[in-house]
Amino acid sequence: MMQTPVIVTFANQKGGVGKTTLCVTFANYLLTKGVNVVVVDCDFQHSILKCRRSDIRKYGEQAMPYDVVEREATDRQEMIELIEKLHNDPSIEVAVIDSPGSLKAGGLVPLFVNSDIIVIPFHYDLVTVPSTASFLMFLDRLRHAVGDDMKAKLFIIPNLNDGRVGKRSELVIWDNTRETFSNYGYVTPKLPKRADMQRFSTVAALDMQLKIVEPVFDKIYSAIFDTTKPIRTSRLSGIQLVDNLNPKEKKTKGKADSPPENSTSPPATVETANLEAIKPDNENTSFESTQPEDTGDNEHE
Repeated sequence: MMQTPVIVTFANQKGGVGKTTLCVTFANYLLTKGVNVVVVDCDFQHSILKCRRSDIRKYGEQAMPYDVVEREATDRQEMIELIEKLHNDPSIEVAVIDSPGSLKAGGLVPLFVNSDIIVIPFHYDLVTVPSTASFLMFLDRLRHAVGDDMKAKLFIIPNLNDGRVGKRSELVIWDNTRETFSNYGYVTPKLPKRADMQRFSTVAALDMQLKIVEPVFDKIYSAIFDTTKPIRTSRLSGIQLVDNLNPKEKKTKGKADSPPENSTSPPATVETANLEAIKPDNENTSFESTQPEDTGDNEHE
């Protein structure tokens, strides 16, 4: 079991891969497990913070199940101070961080170095695959520069998967992609492209999404707590249920069980003063595609 608080960062240099949506959905998933969670919105567009403000206007601040805070990833010192604050807050068990779809922000190196888990969504196309490969190689070079101080486990999620799309030659590339990406981290089961996954809320409303994300998020959760059982008895209720937001929708119920022991000793923050030289490169990959550019998140994921 990892020491808490655990920092889980959702990241990719390629926009449009569903990073923000999965970040919020994972926080909502943690609620069903009884985990004390905070969401840190470091994305340039601050879509999660905007969603939270909208939720407060609709449902009231008392209905909010966890805090959403805003930080600027462009400020390296601000990110270092954030990490230190998270590590020294015993009330937090998991901090879920949404990072920008870019590697140009100065605070990203200390964030990645001090993350316990980095979740990397991508989807299968001839632009996103090589861009994600470039991002994985960047993290690998960063790990070699830092050494054992960078302990982040990588979870690579094939997201927005549409089984109807892909020529035979492309499907071969996708299979090779999965095998290649597994050299850098754990490649999870695919998450399908579903309308339910586009309707996220920071008040929870996970009951329509749970069956979709559970096989993937259980893998990440078990890496943190060494179990898939909830650490506390908890279930969504009231305004947290989609049925109460939209009565036409059906709902499902999550399970609950007893908690394992939890460690709250704060881990040390890794200093990264000499790592500014670590930059993503334009190395050619083995994938059949043009070399991607560093692109920002330009969608409400």
